[in-house]
Amino acid sequence: MNVSKFTFLLLFIKSIYSQELQTKSIEELELEYEDEKNSMIAITETEDIIYDDFYDEVDNRIKIDNSMDMIFFGPPSSFLRIDPETILHILINTKKNLIPISRALLAWDIITDGKTAAFLQGREFLAFETLLNVVPEEDLYYVNFGDPSVLKYFSKHYVDLKKRKIGILAAAYRRYYGNSWYMSGSEINELGYLLCGFPSNDLERISPVTFRKLTFDVLSKINRCDVKQKKTLYDIATHPDAYGEPYTWSSHEVGRLNTLFTCIPKQYISSIRLEAITAISPNVMKQMKQDKLEYFTKEQVLKMNMKTRRIYILRIQLKNSLDTSQIAKKGFEKIKPNIIIYFMIYLLLITIDV
Repeated sequence: MNVSKFTFLLLFIKSIYSQELQTKSIEELELEYEDEKNSMIAITETEDIIYDDFYDEVDNRIKIDNSMDMIFFGPPSSFLRIDPETILHILINTKKNLIPISRALLAWDIITDGKTAAFLQGREFLAFETLLNVVPEEDLYYVNFGDPSVLKYFSKHYVDLKKRKIGILAAAYRRYYGNSWYMSGSEINELGYLLCGFPSNDLERISPVTFRKLTFDVLSKINRCDVKQKKTLYDIATHPDAYGEPYTWSSHEVGRLNTLFTCIPKQYISSIRLEAITAISPNVMKQMKQDKLEYFTKEQVLKMNMKTRRIYILRIQLKNSLDTSQIAKKGFEKIKPNIIIYFMIYLLLITIDV
């Protein structure tokens, strides 16, 4: 019993002693209060300075209530505060023609972190899209086509890039995969739109046998190639080991060649089989040169599918309506009767005067 009382007494004394240790004097409490007060004032003043600096640097002509103007036309120092993920989100959801070149280059530096494009994936290129036209060429040369997302983006998506930029991307592809791309039909099929980035002297290296392995998908994407590149591919297509001369084509070959059909010489058009004419798509008819349209025979026109024939007729009518010789002829026919009438009136007046 005495032991328990003694233990209780010790615990009571210990608790009182600990409370005395935790108790602070009034002077100490005042110092802590002043420290906290000063720290709060310092934080508030710092935030005000940042806020004021941001708007002091802004051009007075910019409407502050328009956040996009603040981002793209505000001070560069403010743009640099935006994190890369937010910049990607802004670029994806903004029309590219509204973004100044200076901001596009600044965004590129932020996304690449001052490095080349070797570390970027498909989503970064998707965000920039046509803004890649202003990106330094030496950066695009190091695009990592080993990343499947990068290869898929540039091969499957039509990006309105300058011809030189497409050529640099093709050089980047060749830097990664080597110079044997033209030997494999499956590898050419993976190129998609990138195929038009290779010059004509490289496209000539595609063998006719390999050309036959090209799918409709890749051949439908060569509309971005220039005339010389299309002519090179057409010459390969008409090789005996590929699809042969146009008069031997069936609807399968015409449909497969797609845009390359526009390269056919006009003297060969009338020799195409009627069965093959049905495979000419409306898009191909739109791209045909105007002077080639008149070489289609009446039977061939009747064999065209409805949409293709309608485009053909409209283009022929447009050509006739814009033909200067026809306009002059019609104008003369309208003027000629009036001249005769005026001449007869003039003769009548002369006789009356006499």
